[in-house]
Amino acid sequence: MSPEWLAAVSSLATLFVIGLTAYAALRQISHLRSGNQVAALLPLTEKYQTPEIQDSLDYVIGRLNSDLRDPAVRAGVAARPSSGAARQANKIFNFYESVGALVCARALDLQLVLRYFTLPSEMWEIGGDFIALTRSTRGNEVFENFEALVAMQLAYEKRHGTSLYPRGLPRLKPRPVLEGESAS
Repeated sequence: MSPEWLAAVSSLATLFVIGLTAYAALRQISHLRSGNQVAALLPLTEKYQTPEIQDSLDYVIGRLNSDLRDPAVRAGVAARPSSGAARQANKIFNFYESVGALVCARALDLQLVLRYFTLPSEMWEIGGDFIALTRSTRGNEVFENFEALVAMQLAYEKRHGTSLYPRGLPRLKPRPVLEGESAS
């Protein structure tokens, strides 16, 4: 084999090795990203399960909007610093604000948030009056990461629908409802 052929073959072999190395590096980056996502998600799921956050969530879902009918409660929300019973809602809304900041910074994947926590859009809808009152004295920057999280969720649902079930994976057939059992 002539020296020119040897040089050409060695150049091609070098190109192949460099391409293989680049592919392996991209795979490693993907694995690192997954590891970082898990590292960001675990403390959030632990915080979400704390009694403090769960009590705030229960309060927002169960009593916030009825409490906001009371002028004294509304005044407490608008006060600086906020006071009164509705102040408990801040804990869950601040949680979603933190989650939104991580999703906006691409440190946490939106799909993980949608799988692990109460849907941000539901919390935004339930807390709409509280958020509006808070923003009336503190500005629209309050809860803006939470707002962005909801906007990203709605955009995701517009593109992909509301189901998070993996595309292309066959669905399992549910067992039939037995006689005497409730269908709900």
